[in-house]
Amino acid sequence: MSLLSMPFLVTNLGGEMIFILEQRLHAQNIPKEKSNKVLQDVSRAMFSPKFVNELTKPQEIYSSSATREIFDRLAHSSIMRLSESSMDKLYDLMTMGFKHQIVTCTHPRELIEVTLNHLESIRASVESNPQTVELVDGAISQVVKLCSEISNSEFAQIRQSLAKFFQDKRIKVSLFLQDGIQSADGTIVIPKGGPLVNDETVEAPGTIRYYNDSGAVTSTETFSYALADCVGARLTGDPFDKNTRDSKLGKNIYTVDRTKKREAAKAAAKPAASTAASTTTSAKKMKENKGSAVSELKSLRDMISAAPADNPFKITNLFGGEGDADAGPNTHNIVISKITREEMLVTNAALVDVMKSMDVGDSQS
Repeated sequence: MSLLSMPFLVTNLGGEMIFILEQRLHAQNIPKEKSNKVLQDVSRAMFSPKFVNELTKPQEIYSSSATREIFDRLAHSSIMRLSESSMDKLYDLMTMGFKHQIVTCTHPRELIEVTLNHLESIRASVESNPQTVELVDGAISQVVKLCSEISNSEFAQIRQSLAKFFQDKRIKVSLFLQDGIQSADGTIVIPKGGPLVNDETVEAPGTIRYYNDSGAVTSTETFSYALADCVGARLTGDPFDKNTRDSKLGKNIYTVDRTKKREAAKAAAKPAASTAASTTTSAKKMKENKGSAVSELKSLRDMISAAPADNPFKITNLFGGEGDADAGPNTHNIVISKITREEMLVTNAALVDVMKSMDVGDSQS
C-alpha cells in the first residue's frame, strides 16, 4: 500500500465538500455573504500551511472513521453548524463523488488531473478573498511538486489504496443515477473504451512482438479483439496545464449544464458494459472503528483551526429532507439537484432582509 495516498484522499474529498456546500447553501437560501464566509473559512482551514505540510508527509492511509473525523472538524471550522444527519449525508456524497472519479480514471496518472481540477475549482469559488486564494495556490504548488516526483508504479499503488478505501461505499445519488454513471443498486458504472493516455509507453492492445535473446524484435503480428473499436485516439494534453488538460474529472458537477453529458452517459450505460464497484457500507462497522480512529488521527485533526465562536448558524437538514425513501437496509439515497453558476451569484435582497431579522448574525473575519 502506498504511503502517499493521504494528500490525494483529503484534497479531493475536500474539493467535493466545497462543491456540495456551495450548492446546498444556495439551495437552503443562506445569504450570499454567509455562504461565502463558510466557503472561505473551510478553505482556509483545509489549506493552512501546517495542515498541508503534515498531509503531504509519507504515512499510512487513514481509516474511513478517522477521515470522517477530519472532515467533521473542517466542516465546522466556519460559522456553519450541521446536524449529525446532514454531516452523514454530506460525507456520503463526498465519498461517492470521489469514488466515481477513482474507478473511472483511464490511467493512474489521471489522479494528477483530478486533484488539480479540484484545487483550481476551489480557487475559483474563493477568488474574492486574496488571502484564501494564496493558501490554495500554495496547496497547488505542493501537489504539483509531489506529483512530479511520483512514478507511474507509485501512482498505481496510490489508486489501489484509494479504491480499497472506497470499496464498501455504495450510496445512491440522484444526479449519478440520472447521468447513468451509477446503477440502481448504487454501484458505479464503468464505461467501456476510451482514449489512450498521453504516455508513449502505453499502447493499444492488438500487437504481439517477438524478441531474441539480445532483446531485439524479430517479428511482429497483430490480432483482432471484440472491443478494438472502443479504443480512442491518444490524448495530447498536459496534466499540469489547466488550458490543455484532458480530464474533466474533479470539476464541479453541481453548477454546470450536464444535459448533453447525461444523454451520452445513459446511452453508454448498458448492463454488458458496466462493472460493479464495491459493496454496501456498514454503519455498525463504522461505530466499532470509532475508538481506533481517535489514535489514528495523530496531529492532522489538531492542526485544523477551531470554529469561530461568533454568531454561528445551524442547518438541521442540509439536504432539505430529500432521499432515503426507497433505500435498502444498508444503503440510502441522496437527492441533489443542479444549480447554475448564474443562480448562485444572484443575491435575493428580500431574503437577506428576512435572514437579518432572524438570530443568524455575521461572524467577524
